[in-house]
Amino acid sequence: MFSIFLSLLMGVVVATTFRLTGAVHSIPGAITPGVIATLITAVYLLRRVGNLINPLVEGAQKHLQGGRRELALKALRSGMRLAPWHPLIAPQLRTQIGVLLYANNELDEAIPELARGSKRPWEGRAFLGCAYFRKKMDDGLMVKAFETATKVAPKEGIAWTLYAYCLNARGKKDAAVAVLKRGLAANPGDGRIEANIELTEAGKKLKVAPYGNTWAAFAVDGSVAVPANVPKAMRGFAQRPGFRQKPQRKR
Repeated sequence: MFSIFLSLLMGVVVATTFRLTGAVHSIPGAITPGVIATLITAVYLLRRVGNLINPLVEGAQKHLQGGRRELALKALRSGMRLAPWHPLIAPQLRTQIGVLLYANNELDEAIPELARGSKRPWEGRAFLGCAYFRKKMDDGLMVKAFETATKVAPKEGIAWTLYAYCLNARGKKDAAVAVLKRGLAANPGDGRIEANIELTEAGKKLKVAPYGNTWAAFAVDGSVAVPANVPKAMRGFAQRPGFRQKPQRKR
Protein backbone atom coordinates (compact mmCIF):
# COMPACT_ATOMS: atom_id res chain seq x y z
CA MET A 1 0.00 0.00 0.00
CA PHE A 2 1.37 3.37 -1.04
CA SER A 3 0.54 5.09 2.25
CA ILE A 4 2.42 2.51 4.30
CA PHE A 5 5.37 2.44 1.91
CA LEU A 6 5.69 6.22 1.89
CA SER A 7 5.38 6.36 5.67
CA LEU A 8 8.17 3.83 6.12
CA LEU A 9 10.28 5.65 3.54
CA MET A 10 9.78 8.94 5.40
CA GLY A 11 10.82 7.24 8.63
CA VAL A 12 14.02 5.92 7.03
CA VAL A 13 14.82 9.32 5.53
CA VAL A 14 14.32 11.13 8.83
CA ALA A 15 16.31 8.54 10.80
CA THR A 16 19.16 8.68 8.27
CA THR A 17 19.17 12.47 8.27
CA PHE A 18 19.39 12.61 12.06
CA ARG A 19 22.28 10.16 12.04
CA LEU A 20 24.29 11.70 9.18
CA THR A 21 23.94 15.27 10.43
CA GLY A 22 25.16 14.31 13.87
CA ALA A 23 21.90 15.26 15.58
CA VAL A 24 22.18 11.87 17.28
CA HIS A 25 25.32 9.87 17.94
CA SER A 26 24.08 6.31 17.41
CA ILE A 27 21.79 4.28 15.18
CA PRO A 28 19.42 3.45 18.10
CA GLY A 29 19.17 7.17 18.78
CA ALA A 30 17.99 7.76 15.21
CA ILE A 31 15.24 5.19 15.48
CA THR A 32 12.95 7.30 17.69
CA PRO A 33 12.63 10.29 15.32
CA GLY A 34 12.28 7.83 12.45
CA VAL A 35 9.39 6.04 14.13
CA ILE A 36 7.70 9.34 14.99
CA ALA A 37 8.03 10.50 11.37
CA THR A 38 6.59 7.19 10.16
CA LEU A 39 3.55 7.46 12.43
CA ILE A 40 2.85 11.10 11.62
CA THR A 41 3.11 10.45 7.87
CA ALA A 42 0.89 7.37 8.09
CA VAL A 43 -1.82 9.19 10.06
CA TYR A 44 -1.76 12.12 7.64
CA LEU A 45 -1.92 9.99 4.49
CA LEU A 46 -4.60 7.62 5.77
CA ARG A 47 -6.79 10.49 6.92
CA ARG A 48 -6.21 12.22 3.61
CA VAL A 49 -7.42 9.15 1.74
CA GLY A 50 -10.36 8.85 4.13
CA ASN A 51 -11.37 12.42 3.33
CA LEU A 52 -11.31 11.57 -0.37
CA ILE A 53 -13.35 8.37 -0.06
CA ASN A 54 -16.00 9.77 2.29
CA PRO A 55 -17.76 11.94 -0.33
CA LEU A 56 -17.96 8.94 -2.68
CA VAL A 57 -19.46 6.72 0.01
CA GLU A 58 -21.88 9.42 1.12
CA GLY A 59 -22.85 10.03 -2.51
CA ALA A 60 -23.53 6.34 -3.00
CA GLN A 61 -25.72 6.35 0.10
CA LYS A 62 -27.77 9.27 -1.28
CA HIS A 63 -28.18 7.47 -4.60
CA LEU A 64 -29.38 4.38 -2.72
CA GLN A 65 -31.91 6.38 -0.76
CA GLY A 66 -33.17 7.80 -4.05
CA GLY A 67 -33.40 4.36 -5.65
CA ARG A 68 -30.57 5.07 -8.11
CA ARG A 69 -28.64 1.85 -7.63
CA GLU A 70 -26.64 2.04 -10.86
CA LEU A 71 -25.32 5.44 -9.86
CA ALA A 72 -24.55 4.11 -6.38
CA LEU A 73 -22.56 1.27 -7.91
CA LYS A 74 -20.71 3.70 -10.16
CA ALA A 75 -19.81 5.90 -7.19
CA LEU A 76 -18.52 2.95 -5.15
CA ARG A 77 -16.53 1.54 -8.03
CA SER A 78 -14.92 4.92 -8.64
CA GLY A 79 -13.52 4.69 -5.12
CA MET A 80 -11.43 1.66 -6.10
CA ARG A 81 -8.86 4.00 -7.65
CA LEU A 82 -7.91 4.94 -4.08
CA ALA A 83 -7.45 1.32 -3.01
CA PRO A 84 -3.63 1.34 -3.38
CA TRP A 85 -3.47 4.13 -0.80
CA HIS A 86 -5.39 2.48 2.03
CA PRO A 87 -5.37 -1.21 3.04
CA LEU A 88 -9.06 -1.19 4.02
CA ILE A 89 -10.61 0.51 1.01
CA ALA A 90 -10.72 -2.36 -1.49
CA PRO A 91 -12.28 -5.07 0.72
CA GLN A 92 -14.85 -2.71 2.21
CA LEU A 93 -15.90 -1.22 -1.11
CA ARG A 94 -16.08 -4.70 -2.62
CA THR A 95 -18.44 -5.77 0.15
CA GLN A 96 -20.75 -2.83 -0.51
CA ILE A 97 -20.62 -3.37 -4.26
CA GLY A 98 -21.36 -7.05 -3.74
CA VAL A 99 -24.39 -6.29 -1.56
CA LEU A 100 -25.82 -3.96 -4.21
CA LEU A 101 -25.27 -6.55 -6.94
CA TYR A 102 -26.93 -9.15 -4.74
CA ALA A 103 -29.88 -6.83 -4.19
CA ASN A 104 -30.19 -6.52 -7.98
CA ASN A 105 -30.19 -10.34 -8.21
CA GLU A 106 -26.90 -10.27 -10.09
CA LEU A 107 -25.56 -13.17 -8.08
CA ASP A 108 -22.83 -14.25 -10.48
CA GLU A 109 -21.31 -10.77 -10.26
CA ALA A 110 -22.00 -10.39 -6.54
CA ILE A 111 -20.24 -13.57 -5.39
CA PRO A 112 -16.66 -12.65 -6.42
CA GLU A 113 -17.06 -9.15 -4.97
CA LEU A 114 -18.40 -10.45 -1.65
CA ALA A 115 -15.79 -13.23 -1.52
CA ARG A 116 -13.00 -10.63 -1.87
CA GLY A 117 -14.74 -8.24 0.48
CA SER A 118 -14.27 -7.48 4.14
CA LYS A 119 -15.33 -9.90 6.85
CA ARG A 120 -16.88 -6.96 8.68
CA PRO A 121 -19.66 -6.07 9.02
CA TRP A 122 -21.27 -9.49 9.33
CA GLU A 123 -23.83 -8.77 6.60
CA GLY A 124 -21.20 -9.14 3.89
CA ARG A 125 -20.43 -12.76 4.76
CA ALA A 126 -24.12 -13.48 5.35
CA PHE A 127 -24.98 -12.19 1.87
CA LEU A 128 -22.15 -14.33 0.48
CA GLY A 129 -23.53 -17.43 2.22
CA CYS A 130 -27.00 -16.66 0.89
CA ALA A 131 -25.60 -16.18 -2.61
CA TYR A 132 -23.95 -19.60 -2.49
CA PHE A 133 -27.24 -21.03 -1.25
CA ARG A 134 -29.33 -19.43 -3.97
CA LYS A 135 -26.88 -20.50 -6.68
CA LYS A 136 -26.92 -24.04 -5.26
CA MET A 137 -23.16 -24.02 -4.93
CA ASP A 138 -20.95 -26.17 -2.71
CA ASP A 139 -22.16 -26.55 0.87
CA GLY A 140 -18.64 -26.04 2.15
CA LEU A 141 -18.45 -22.54 0.71
CA MET A 142 -21.84 -21.64 2.16
CA VAL A 143 -20.95 -23.00 5.60
CA LYS A 144 -17.60 -21.18 5.63
CA ALA A 145 -19.29 -17.86 4.83
CA PHE A 146 -21.93 -18.28 7.52
CA GLU A 147 -19.40 -19.45 10.09
CA THR A 148 -17.51 -16.21 9.56
CA ALA A 149 -20.70 -14.14 9.80
CA THR A 150 -21.76 -15.73 13.09
CA LYS A 151 -18.24 -15.48 14.49
CA VAL A 152 -18.09 -11.77 13.68
CA ALA A 153 -21.57 -11.11 15.08
CA PRO A 154 -22.61 -13.89 17.48
CA LYS A 155 -25.25 -11.62 19.03
CA GLU A 156 -27.12 -11.19 15.74
CA GLY A 157 -29.89 -13.76 15.94
CA ILE A 158 -30.79 -13.32 12.29
CA ALA A 159 -27.29 -14.43 11.25
CA TRP A 160 -27.83 -17.78 12.98
CA THR A 161 -31.33 -18.07 11.57
CA LEU A 162 -30.17 -17.41 8.02
CA TYR A 163 -27.47 -20.05 8.46
CA ALA A 164 -29.94 -22.60 9.81
CA TYR A 165 -32.56 -21.76 7.19
CA CYS A 166 -30.17 -22.45 4.33
CA LEU A 167 -28.99 -25.72 5.88
CA ASN A 168 -32.55 -26.85 6.54
CA ALA A 169 -33.61 -25.96 3.01
CA ARG A 170 -30.84 -28.21 1.74
CA GLY A 171 -32.17 -31.12 3.77
CA LYS A 172 -29.70 -30.84 6.63
CA LYS A 173 -32.16 -30.63 9.50
CA ASP A 174 -29.81 -31.88 12.22
CA ALA A 175 -27.09 -29.42 11.20
CA ALA A 176 -29.67 -26.62 11.18
CA VAL A 177 -30.82 -27.50 14.69
CA ALA A 178 -27.21 -27.58 15.88
CA VAL A 179 -26.61 -24.11 14.43
CA LEU A 180 -29.73 -22.72 16.10
CA LYS A 181 -28.68 -24.18 19.43
CA ARG A 182 -25.30 -22.49 19.06
CA GLY A 183 -27.15 -19.29 18.29
CA LEU A 184 -29.30 -19.67 21.39
CA ALA A 185 -26.21 -20.29 23.52
CA ALA A 186 -24.83 -16.98 22.25
CA ASN A 187 -28.20 -15.27 22.75
CA PRO A 188 -29.87 -16.77 25.83
CA GLY A 189 -33.59 -16.13 25.97
CA ASP A 190 -33.97 -15.26 22.26
CA GLY A 191 -37.56 -16.36 21.70
CA ARG A 192 -37.27 -16.35 17.93
CA ILE A 193 -34.39 -18.79 17.96
CA GLU A 194 -36.09 -20.97 20.59
CA ALA A 195 -39.24 -21.18 18.48
CA ASN A 196 -37.27 -22.07 15.37
CA ILE A 197 -35.42 -24.84 17.17
CA GLU A 198 -38.78 -26.45 18.01
CA LEU A 199 -40.09 -25.95 14.48
CA THR A 200 -36.96 -27.37 12.85
CA GLU A 201 -36.88 -30.39 15.14
CA ALA A 202 -40.51 -31.02 14.21
CA GLY A 203 -39.62 -30.93 10.52
CA LYS A 204 -41.41 -27.64 9.90
CA LYS A 205 -40.26 -24.45 8.23
CA LEU A 206 -38.51 -21.81 10.27
CA LYS A 207 -40.56 -18.78 11.26
CA VAL A 208 -38.83 -15.75 9.80
CA ALA A 209 -41.59 -13.11 9.72
CA PRO A 210 -40.42 -11.54 13.03
CA TYR A 211 -37.21 -10.43 11.29
CA GLY A 212 -39.23 -8.25 8.91
CA ASN A 213 -37.49 -6.24 6.19
CA THR A 214 -34.07 -7.28 7.42
CA TRP A 215 -34.87 -10.85 6.44
CA ALA A 216 -36.44 -9.81 3.13
CA ALA A 217 -33.20 -8.12 2.06
CA PHE A 218 -31.50 -11.55 1.90
CA ALA A 219 -34.27 -13.03 -0.29
CA VAL A 220 -33.49 -16.66 0.50
CA ASP A 221 -37.14 -17.73 0.68
CA GLY A 222 -38.32 -16.45 -2.67
CA SER A 223 -39.08 -12.94 -1.45
CA VAL A 224 -38.10 -9.92 -3.52
CA ALA A 225 -34.54 -8.87 -2.71
CA VAL A 226 -35.04 -5.16 -3.24
CA PRO A 227 -38.16 -3.15 -2.47
CA ALA A 228 -38.77 0.08 -4.40
CA ASN A 229 -36.76 1.97 -1.80
CA VAL A 230 -33.62 1.05 0.09
CA PRO A 231 -34.20 -1.85 2.51
CA LYS A 232 -33.82 -0.91 6.16
CA ALA A 233 -31.12 -3.55 6.44
CA MET A 234 -28.98 -1.58 4.00
CA ARG A 235 -29.59 1.93 5.27
CA GLY A 236 -26.40 3.20 6.75
CA PHE A 237 -24.47 0.20 5.40
CA ALA A 238 -22.31 2.48 3.30
CA GLN A 239 -21.45 4.42 6.42
CA ARG A 240 -19.68 1.47 8.05
CA PRO A 241 -16.34 1.17 6.28
CA GLY A 242 -14.36 2.55 9.19
CA PHE A 243 -13.56 5.95 7.75
CA ARG A 244 -14.47 8.95 9.81
CA GLN A 245 -17.80 10.50 8.98
CA LYS A 246 -18.77 14.07 9.65
CA PRO A 247 -21.20 14.27 12.57
CA GLN A 248 -24.69 15.22 11.53
CA ARG A 249 -26.60 17.81 13.46
CA LYS A 250 -29.94 16.86 14.85
CA ARG A 251 -32.79 18.82 13.39
